[in-house]
Amino acid sequence: MAETVLRLDADDVWRTLETLDPVAVLAEVLIKRAINHPDQDRKPDCLLVPWGDREGEYVLAEDQSLGLSCAMPATALRMVHAAALSALATRELLPPGGITVAMLGTRHETQSQLAILVEHVPDIVHVAMRITDKTEAGELEPRLLDQLDLAGIGLSVGTKLADSLFGANLVIAVSEDALVDGTEQAGVNQLVRGTVLVNASGHDLPTSLVDQVDQVYVDDLALLPEYPDRHVVARHLTHSTSGAMWAGGHARPPEIAADLGLLLAGSRPGREQQDDIVVVELLSTNVPNTPLAHVIAKTAVRCGLGERVTA
Repeated sequence: MAETVLRLDADDVWRTLETLDPVAVLAEVLIKRAINHPDQDRKPDCLLVPWGDREGEYVLAEDQSLGLSCAMPATALRMVHAAALSALATRELLPPGGITVAMLGTRHETQSQLAILVEHVPDIVHVAMRITDKTEAGELEPRLLDQLDLAGIGLSVGTKLADSLFGANLVIAVSEDALVDGTEQAGVNQLVRGTVLVNASGHDLPTSLVDQVDQVYVDDLALLPEYPDRHVVARHLTHSTSGAMWAGGHARPPEIAADLGLLLAGSRPGREQQDDIVVVELLSTNVPNTPLAHVIAKTAVRCGLGERVTA
């Protein structure tokens, strides 16, 4: 028997964010995981499975309480997930005060991240976007420009890495090679003291930079065994660094201090010094998040979004 599926496009996914807070959704999930909340042992209300002929393009949120399954673009879901985690990391680890953002990556990914960051992180005063793809990729979205204008946030757009990093105390890398300009890689000396650098790209940052920062966090410590190829994970798991002094003044590069759930739950103190340079490695950005997909699906059904199709 044919099944009716509510199919959302990318715009539908983003429209659900007008009435739901993805940052709050993920914060609750991470806190419950950190404190071993009983909900973690319950059978999940929603299952997330691949959907459609093109593998990986859509995921299907299956929940009997909705009355139908909801299909949504996997890329849009991953972008919302990464942006919400970036906002959480910023709120937990950046010292109080005005925020100057360097948003680095492709035109589409930087705009998706920035739309959520501006909505959920206060005190942003300026954004420097470094666009890493060709100008033919299109102009910036008018909705994003309006959002920045209404919030009184300045904007500059360019392609030079050094210009984007200058004066920024929040750096978000959303694409591979976001911190690479030609043959040059960004170094820790280009970052303002106290900076939070969020790696939402799903790829390693320049090793020489990460080895010289003061603290490293991840989104979920439970994911470490699943990503042994990531530089900070391999370094943490093997303890393979030597005791020789490094250029950053450390006896050795920093190991992973904690994850976002432990910080949110108050189980770890977080930033040690106001002028520490902190890296947050988001390990889960390549995997669609089931709790987030579940809330998006429920919101879409409630708001009458999407198209009902027969699968």
